[in-house]
Amino acid sequence: MQSVQTSLQAAFETLPNAKLGIFDYLPVELVFLVLRNLDIRSFFHSRQINRRARVLSTGLYEYQLVSKHGLEGLRGLLRAGLAHCFTIVDLHRPLVTDKCSICGGFGGLLFLFTAERCCFHCLRSSAHYRVLPPSAFAKHAHISPSRLLRLSGPTLQTVPGTYNMMDTPARRPKHLILEEKATQMLLAAKAIDQDVIRNLRIRREQPEQRLMVATAYPCYRLENAKLERGVSCKGCQVRLEFLRGDSHGLARDRTFSTQGFLSHFSACVEAQHLWAESEEGTRPVKEPELTRRGGFLTRLGSDGLPR
Repeated sequence: MQSVQTSLQAAFETLPNAKLGIFDYLPVELVFLVLRNLDIRSFFHSRQINRRARVLSTGLYEYQLVSKHGLEGLRGLLRAGLAHCFTIVDLHRPLVTDKCSICGGFGGLLFLFTAERCCFHCLRSSAHYRVLPPSAFAKHAHISPSRLLRLSGPTLQTVPGTYNMMDTPARRPKHLILEEKATQMLLAAKAIDQDVIRNLRIRREQPEQRLMVATAYPCYRLENAKLERGVSCKGCQVRLEFLRGDSHGLARDRTFSTQGFLSHFSACVEAQHLWAESEEGTRPVKEPELTRRGGFLTRLGSDGLPR
């Protein structure tokens, strides 16, 4: 997105000389109201009409913030083929909050199917975020794929990427659908019954597929105009390697706001030890291999630890 960031955030230097027909008779406030209600794909189409349209769209407050700080969300929705389902306001809303929509903790991700903020733990564990390929859904629901696509709501197009800690390619279906939305719409159309829903819920998931429908999304704090992407704790990785266990893995995967991490730091002995050993971050220290590699494992030993 870097190559087009400037053009997204600014109008042309030359002043507009064409008009927008009847829209020029409307107050700017009403024009902005129209722009706020356009889906993202239509918004960008309108932005390309002429220089006057570009000036107006660039001047929209929500768009200014999203085009500057929320490019991951724009890119994610456009590449996933979901840009026609949401407005610029839908992207602005999660941009200015840091709360996971499920647990209320810090959420560093945007769930593309609903454009809502979520945390990594809820993305992996909440039934609200269950996804599956249309072919698998059709098989379990005993419905034809073509009928499923007509009735199940929007379909997400997956993109190449790294979806596991081993930094290896994952098995990636071309499309995914949101199970919760699809079952609701199919039930309303009387295309499935409760038995089908029960069968779907006990179906074994491919956990990497949930990661294919989310993207990192920073939080813009209106009170101090600061951008926050979230931080993780190296101390929690140290504790995981020594103590192991699922609960420690959950702690390692947690992301904090700056203020939230300061509160966590006061209770994390391992983080305090790393801070003291590094003389408050002024010299390098031995740290977990996973954090040194930026969260990726390349090879595991017989004990399951990175080598």
